[in-house]
Amino acid sequence: MITLPAKVNHQNALMVRDDGLSQIQKSEDMVDASSLQEFDSSIIAVILAWLRAQPNLKMVNSPEKLQVLSKVYGLDGLIQIHQQKNI
Repeated sequence: MITLPAKVNHQNALMVRDDGLSQIQKSEDMVDASSLQEFDSSIIAVILAWLRAQPNLKMVNSPEKLQVLSKVYGLDGLIQIHQQKNI
């Protein structure tokens, strides 16, 4: 399982993206967002890059702000976001 850090923004988005991509190559298909506290729209770019590598990627323990952000961008149908780990 890929675990997002507490903070994702334009300053560390490339590092977070690349770290996740290396884990996806190891057949990971779930992202735990429970640590995610501070983020901007860069998180959407990170998630989209991961989805290109792993189309079945699922997000669990996502903060409400991330769910709203995905809806604002019209991606709520593409990004599988679940609030709880038990999906």
